[in-house]
Amino acid sequence: MDRLRAISSAILLIVLCYSATSHGQDEASDAIDLDLFGEKSESPWLLTPLLSVDPKLGRNVGALGAYTLRFDEDSPASMVGTAVTYSSTDSYVGGLFADLYWQQDRNRLSMGAGFGKIKNDYDDFLGLGTNVKTVDNFDALFLRYLRRIGDSPWFIGGLLLNSNYQIEFPPRSGGIVDQIGYLGFEATGAGIVLDFDTRDDVRNPTSGTFASVYNVAYRGSDDEAIVDPIFPGLDEPILSSGEGDADFDVYHAEARTYLHLNLGFKGGGSTLALELKNRWTDDAPVSGYSSISLPGYTKGNYLGQNYSHLQFDLRVGLGQRWGAVVFGGVGCLYGDGLGSASISCSDNAYPALGAGISYLLKEESGIVVRAEVAKGSGDNSALYLRFGHPF
Repeated sequence: MDRLRAISSAILLIVLCYSATSHGQDEASDAIDLDLFGEKSESPWLLTPLLSVDPKLGRNVGALGAYTLRFDEDSPASMVGTAVTYSSTDSYVGGLFADLYWQQDRNRLSMGAGFGKIKNDYDDFLGLGTNVKTVDNFDALFLRYLRRIGDSPWFIGGLLLNSNYQIEFPPRSGGIVDQIGYLGFEATGAGIVLDFDTRDDVRNPTSGTFASVYNVAYRGSDDEAIVDPIFPGLDEPILSSGEGDADFDVYHAEARTYLHLNLGFKGGGSTLALELKNRWTDDAPVSGYSSISLPGYTKGNYLGQNYSHLQFDLRVGLGQRWGAVVFGGVGCLYGDGLGSASISCSDNAYPALGAGISYLLKEESGIVVRAEVAKGSGDNSALYLRFGHPF
């Protein structure tokens, strides 16, 4: 019943907020609003609420504010913003971010900083039936720069990050709290990035393909035991006991494709997005292991040396701005598990399925907000009101 009330509240919230937003944009459009190239454009400012409900941080609410701009006609819209969230477990997370494109999309730069206090309270940590409560401060700095190779769709560059929690990189704008791992470690990482991108829009694509291969080499990391005692069934600490012994490597490979569909709805075309994602680790402590990253699952609650998933996201247009979304997928953990036990996909597969509604906040910039409910295996489930498509 509480979950149904939360879902109803989220749907009502998005309807009220974005009906008001749409009305405000219509009024603003009556005035002359010119961009850098002398064309009529939407307001560059945006403000959206954020909401999630999951077993990790309870009910989590917040807001995201951002400013959008274009450096030239041939580059995607750039964005600079901030987001802050607060949860019913008395946790808070905030951050500043910038997502920049310039020189006819020959240069791409993502950077930002995050901070917060994380209070985790979970009844079935790592599937061991053990209640775990941890408190830790969170901070992170990240930077990723890419340069287009000639006039091709290939980009090459590098990344740098420093964080005391495992985070996905680069973090989605406004979605940092959903991507923070359960286990903390002081980490400095660097890597090389190679991307391929033929999408028609970087934020709201309807066609094209995106692929990325990159690594993160963590060096000089210091683990600190934030979880004590060692859990029953484990042969090793969750975090290494020594200092400077958490040097390890992570390798990522992912591919996405976007198919334009005509399903006969009056709102226009629809898009089927498909994603294959992989994360492999080498010589990582348990705190650096891979985790399930499908909707409906708590980040860090299931851990393994390596992770792969296949996911779909169907985006159906129901009008000029409104749409419906249906999504799902299956992920698996494999390689070394907890206690150095070997695990395989056949015994560690995790399905997910969900649906929701979307609203196109900024048509020119392809910026959307989505209200969703997701269900995983067992008791895993979550409710989201979040900024942007998942991929």
